[in-house]
Amino acid sequence: MIILVRHGEATHHTLKLTGGWTDSELTAKGEAQLQAAAAKLAEDFEGHKVPFRILASDLKRAAKSAQIIAKALKFNGKIEYCKFLREKNNGEAAGLSEDEAKGLYQPAAFEKDIHHRNYPGGETREEFYERNVKGLWEYADWENENLIVVAHKGTVQNILFAWLGMSMQEVVDKNFSVDISPASVTILGVNKWQEHCIYRLNDISHLKKHKGFGVFDFKYKKN
Repeated sequence: MIILVRHGEATHHTLKLTGGWTDSELTAKGEAQLQAAAAKLAEDFEGHKVPFRILASDLKRAAKSAQIIAKALKFNGKIEYCKFLREKNNGEAAGLSEDEAKGLYQPAAFEKDIHHRNYPGGETREEFYERNVKGLWEYADWENENLIVVAHKGTVQNILFAWLGMSMQEVVDKNFSVDISPASVTILGVNKWQEHCIYRLNDISHLKKHKGFGVFDFKYKKN
């Protein structure tokens, strides 16, 4: 199985900084979100002596999230911090406010260009996808190992796209995406028919106490 966890709310969210390689930290709310996710994961793992690895982006917000999970699971191994799991590199915009970054932003000539760099020194969508996917597939036996991967929205999305057999060009051509919320849990696995299965997607039930499925919480296109 592969359990994908996005980090919780971070200081770049609350301070209105750019994300990407900005090395922001979890806020108090973000830590509480991860504590809730970790507690629920601990309930799953209780009584199950299965070997697993914890891989995490080396950016502070993801690294701290992984540490919270490891503690809740009483993980005796070593968290493996991996630069290839970082969010998309936003180059010179890293560490800047959203307003400051607007001055560096370079729009693509056409909407579906996967080879365009939005910021000087940053990555293209294709480079970002290849870094995440090739890095993980070379670093771990994703078909046979049990992995907990703690990373970022874009990273989790890229792993999901690859799990579904989609290249970045296909993702863009099909105008496809998946929502990945802060502190969400997504579970992948190979089923008995040897198919790539998504068992949970963007699960934030540990953060919700209201009734219903949160249908109106999503960021829909405004009509």
